[in-house]
Amino acid sequence: MSAGRRLATALAAAAVIVSPTLVVAGPAGAVPSTPSVEGRTPDSGVSTRDVQPLAPPAPLVRSTPDSARAVAAKAARRPLFAFWGRKYNRLDGFGFTTAVRGSGTGIQLQAAWKTYRGVKPILPKKVFVQARVDGGKWTRVSGARGKIGRTLVTARIPAHVVPAGVVAQNVDYRLKTKKITKGPRKARRSVASDRVTVRFENQAMYTGEQARFYAPIANLCPNASVTIDTTGITEDHTGVFDWQYGITIDAATLATLTREPEVSKLGISIHECAHAKQFYNWGGTNQDWSTLVARSAEVFVADNNPDPNVATVPMAPEWSPLEHAADCAKELISPERYRTYGGYCNAAEYAAAGLLWQNQRY
Repeated sequence: MSAGRRLATALAAAAVIVSPTLVVAGPAGAVPSTPSVEGRTPDSGVSTRDVQPLAPPAPLVRSTPDSARAVAAKAARRPLFAFWGRKYNRLDGFGFTTAVRGSGTGIQLQAAWKTYRGVKPILPKKVFVQARVDGGKWTRVSGARGKIGRTLVTARIPAHVVPAGVVAQNVDYRLKTKKITKGPRKARRSVASDRVTVRFENQAMYTGEQARFYAPIANLCPNASVTIDTTGITEDHTGVFDWQYGITIDAATLATLTREPEVSKLGISIHECAHAKQFYNWGGTNQDWSTLVARSAEVFVADNNPDPNVATVPMAPEWSPLEHAADCAKELISPERYRTYGGYCNAAEYAAAGLLWQNQRY
């Protein structure tokens, strides 16, 4: 074999193909910060904390081979289909890989994939979902399959229910491929993605402040989780619906607001429950959020009470259709307006907001 042909053979064997660039769109969602006319800052909207666009995976780097034979032998052992690391996994379309959810909630799992050889990748015929509870044995999740897309494998995972009497369970999920039967024999194998971890809380086991703020939404958002913390709560807000940690309440600060009635404090949970309904009624993923925001702007508008004898609460500078929808939904359950973004809920808006409580989209 001539020197030119040996060089061509080595270069062909060393060729590496990686998946296209991965980019996660930043989520929408305002975090209100302006006090209402009654001296109370409305609760936060939807937290965007830790939801950062991810850089694409770094290209694979190969050292110069000593010989074409060594390169070919190493390449033959590589899997024909593989997953990128945990950093590029997605949970409900977001860049975090851990989350808190209430019992009875399902999730979406995504993992970035790659291939090592050829222009056209050899894809597995099936991708299954596996789960393990509290560090136990991996088992296949019935009814869940992964769909291979251009850069991600996506699977919708059914709701996990925590057994009665158990406070919470930590569940790991991963994707696992069926063994590929084509290509070099040594490269035919089944591969698994890195995991994402979800803490599922049993709402029936809530005590103290968790039980207090879950009680008003037990029938409205039975699958919601309530976290007592300041995580994701900025400035002087006292509540937030967080994509990673669910409904979060700053009970310590609320305890200092001795002049605020209890019905108003519990109304925070109802408002955040409305945000949870918005999120899950529209699909429960980051990909669906922009559709929700656009639809909210079509239905919920900035207007005043047409009755000149009834004053309209001035709208906060960071009023938004999304927040106004949650205000209207909350007022259907608890009419007091101690905390509000202001404005007026007309009959059409009340009717649309009421659909949230029926697990429907407006």
